Amino acid sequence: MTAAPEAATGLSATSAGPSATEPVVPPAPVSPAPVPRTEPTAEGRFAGTVVLVTGAGRGLGRTIAEAFAVEGATVVVAARTARYGERTVREFRERGLSASLVLGDLAERADVAKMFDEAVTRHGALDVVVHSAADNAQGLLAEIDDDALDYLLRSNVHALHWITRAAVPHLRRSKLPGRMIFISSGAANRVFSPGLNAYGSTKAYLESFARGLAGELGPLGVRVNVVGPGLTVTERMLGHLTHAQADSLASTYPLGRAGLPEEIAAAVLFLASREASYITGASLLVDGGASMVPFPARGAMNDSTSH
Repeated sequence: MTAAPEAATGLSATSAGPSATEPVVPPAPVSPAPVPRTEPTAEGRFAGTVVLVTGAGRGLGRTIAEAFAVEGATVVVAARTARYGERTVREFRERGLSASLVLGDLAERADVAKMFDEAVTRHGALDVVVHSAADNAQGLLAEIDDDALDYLLRSNVHALHWITRAAVPHLRRSKLPGRMIFISSGAANRVFSPGLNAYGSTKAYLESFARGLAGELGPLGVRVNVVGPGLTVTERMLGHLTHAQADSLASTYPLGRAGLPEEIAAAVLFLASREASYITGASLLVDGGASMVPFPARGAMNDSTSH
């Protein structure tokens, strides 16, 4: 995926403004959306590898799984809801992509172990694990229901340990060598994200967990990294924000738009590739610069989009 060239914005080193002979350079346009590759390649970057992606039944996880499959990987779609996982695997196979399905709830320790056991039994190896699934309990920290909080912690915190326990014995034997990539969130780096503070706290835990894990697994040859998406146009986002609200929020970002799932997937594939062989313990923000600008004041989003 090739980024659009940046427009020149510098002025002459000897002048406070453009000279009479220098054309005025207009502001750079909003960064265009990429055009993803959608057809399988004969010899993709990940040919011969087995990649398990959690949350791959739909949304961002599905896009990440698709990107690996297009690049030649055998993809294990790990999903909680059968109809989403079955649809994804069926549609991948119809396009000539290699995919299989394992079902389970990451909030249940036994389900996690079962999914990994099934994947390795079926394919004989495991080279890359991308943990994209997450729960999101919205609300004020002092008011979140105990049951919702418990499920959030099991899904977003306990599951990290269960996935690691199930994956590492196989990843350490990978010829790639093995990769673990955790999907975090720009919310982990924000001072205040309305209604998302509990979720953001679990993602902050994830980032600390991944750094520690990178130190532990480095001697085994397994690389561990994090990708932190910002506001990204997914099914989940559209369940909470309208397009108008997303556009309003993203208009303040340096790149001026919300991200696309394909852009997050591109970062994940890079970290899983041989080109990233000397990267571990890193957290890559893919947020269009959103973390550099203040979050809108409380109520500003609703005020600007209520019509």
